Amino acid sequence: MKLRLMIPKFKFGIVLSFSILALSLALAPVPGQQKETADYLVRPNLSGARGGNLVVSISEDPATFNGVFVTRVPNAMISDAISADLFHINRRTYVLEPSLAMGFEAANDGRTYTIHLRRGIRFSDGSPFTAEDVVFTLNAMQDPRNASRASDQLQIDDKFPTVAQIDTHTVRFAWPRPVGTGLRALDSIPILPKNLLLKAHLDGALSSSYGPTVPPQAVVGLGAFRLKEYQRGIRVVLERNPYYWKRDKAGQTLPYLDSVTFLIVPDRNAEALRFQAGELDLLMSMNADHFASLRRSDKAGEFTVRDLGPGLGMDLLWFNLNPGKNASGTPFVDPEKRAIFEQASFRQAISFALDRRGIARSVYGGLATPQYGPISSGNTLWHNPGLPATAFDSKRAQALLSQAGLRDVNGDGILEFGSRQRPLEIALLTTRGNAAREKTAEILRQYLAQIGLRVNVQLLPLNELAPRFARTFEYEAILLSNTPTDVVPDLQTDMWYSSGVNHFWYPNQAKPNTSWESEIDALTTRMVQSLEEPVRKKSCFQVQEIWARQLPSIAIVAPDILSGWRNSIGNVAPSILVPYLLWNVEELTKRSR
Repeated sequence: MKLRLMIPKFKFGIVLSFSILALSLALAPVPGQQKETADYLVRPNLSGARGGNLVVSISEDPATFNGVFVTRVPNAMISDAISADLFHINRRTYVLEPSLAMGFEAANDGRTYTIHLRRGIRFSDGSPFTAEDVVFTLNAMQDPRNASRASDQLQIDDKFPTVAQIDTHTVRFAWPRPVGTGLRALDSIPILPKNLLLKAHLDGALSSSYGPTVPPQAVVGLGAFRLKEYQRGIRVVLERNPYYWKRDKAGQTLPYLDSVTFLIVPDRNAEALRFQAGELDLLMSMNADHFASLRRSDKAGEFTVRDLGPGLGMDLLWFNLNPGKNASGTPFVDPEKRAIFEQASFRQAISFALDRRGIARSVYGGLATPQYGPISSGNTLWHNPGLPATAFDSKRAQALLSQAGLRDVNGDGILEFGSRQRPLEIALLTTRGNAAREKTAEILRQYLAQIGLRVNVQLLPLNELAPRFARTFEYEAILLSNTPTDVVPDLQTDMWYSSGVNHFWYPNQAKPNTSWESEIDALTTRMVQSLEEPVRKKSCFQVQEIWARQLPSIAIVAPDILSGWRNSIGNVAPSILVPYLLWNVEELTKRSR
């Protein structure tokens, strides 16, 4: 299963410990098990508040209102509010819950699921929802003309599941092999109305059917809200969907709010000031400086700011180990330099040279946690707590560099390498405009200078940086953040597999380039195909142990998730999974002032 990558991220709780029962519920159903649910009933509205307009901010204009084509967090927050999926991950408990589906049966083969849909549900224009809409949506996503980024989430071994309609309210999914995560892949996959979009699909125009210039009434979904107004550069307004089907335990229809307004605020400083002034009800995330400032200024008890602990996203440093050449026959990386990068002792030296706790203090004000493997410690369900913490040890780093064959031959403080004893200079690329990452890159440069490595930091816009590691491979080292969109590790395996397109340091390998990559491949396959939670977890922990020794990408810190909300907002359930505070928007309430 591929990683659904959105950089910078999403990518998706208060850090809790869960029982084995909760963990098993979050995974695939037992083969042969039938699972039926009653009508979806959320917690009762304890505040008694109903109505009102929730005001939040997004950093950019939406490119589309069609969740099938969403690739960015601001778009996702809107599309999730106007769309609905068959099953949805509860961002508070991490458990997969029924949504448009009311139940399923899992076959003994571990790959086939018969899903029963709720009856009487209607789209936001009043048209009925049936199994035809599910089959249409899933088949449309598989059409290469539509280039749906969300389609990666459904693929297993680069193959889509087959989807068949059994009757008007029953569909059958069948993946090509057993799938350990079961139906979690259906989270956030919006179901589209076949009767409205079939022609656009047949004409190859599905991707533009819910574009930002269409009339609001033309955007039809199954979510708690529907589009009312869009003013470019100013705001997006959603209104309550009168046909929404969910109710709370007291029988009240959802959503509680009348409307949600997304103000377009590109500047993070302006966003924090507007929250403090009362113009925004929620602040999904903020940097450490804003968090400290808001915590000091909250004297009237008008709002709450909270540190939710380390998120799933981590800052990663990796080196280009790709031995290929460009179209002109020039190697992506100087072969002698790549030979240094390929040595585990070199990468281990870099890890020992980094004062992660110092970076957490100086860059994130202490609101970040040092990391040492491919899964953040914020993921309490799947992180291996037994991984060794690499201490900040410059002398150990220098000894490992010597082991890798690097020497300061001329005594100028810079280590030389290769047959001609050239000074080892490394070009480090990172994103321009991300203050924390720019500062981290500069600190890395200073740390590595202390052990004899010359690093030249180059700042690039994300749209120029991403092609370097995804397509052209024209780089030596990259510092970037990666954030999975779920706690289960299966969505990261495209980075773990040597054949994966997101195996950043050397993607798309025809066969594993190293014995340790081959071992990770085998363990990953065992994890993703097993239906037994102990087997999956053991394999995942073993992958992390190999990773911590080989360090194909070097984890640095996981920034804490810092969020805020006005105390007039009820039913807030903060999560380290995006969209942190808005994932249960149909349950949120707002008291009048």
